Amino acid sequence: MNYEIVDPLRHRQLLRSCLELGRSRLGSVRMKKVLETLKLHRQRLLVVAHDEGGVAGFKLGYAERPGSFYSWLGAVAEAREGQGIGRRLMELQHQHLSENGYRLVRTGTRNQFRRMLILNLLSGFEVVGVRIKSGSAHIQLEKRLEPTSTEELDKQQSTGLK
Repeated sequence: MNYEIVDPLRHRQLLRSCLELGRSRLGSVRMKKVLETLKLHRQRLLVVAHDEGGVAGFKLGYAERPGSFYSWLGAVAEAREGQGIGRRLMELQHQHLSENGYRLVRTGTRNQFRRMLILNLLSGFEVVGVRIKSGSAHIQLEKRLEPTSTEELDKQQSTGLK
């Protein structure tokens, strides 16, 4: 399995392949709407798992504000579930975010996507709220990220932050 971390607006064909997978797993995912949303944010990130069979999974998100990232869309191909792909995509995303100064990652899911909810909880996310969105509960989750560079650790120790 190959994993890539890219800017989705600079890799549109790869983004299109990911959104096709997303549409098959999540329902309505429209390229036009995704592009409009991504263009509103200067920092965007697409983490993709792929092999000779095509895209096996992805995670897509953007910076909401300095230090805070919203993990927006993601899916794993149904035939590839249970192989640790979703967990690895999340690990790579969080590692990249930590290395680039992010301290908080937020996401949301619906109760119908239980595998994603369980993965988020097992990966250190905490439920911080529930919104009613399109007539169904949308569970809001957050996770604090640990700094990975010694420079960041030194900065936190000298300012008393953690």
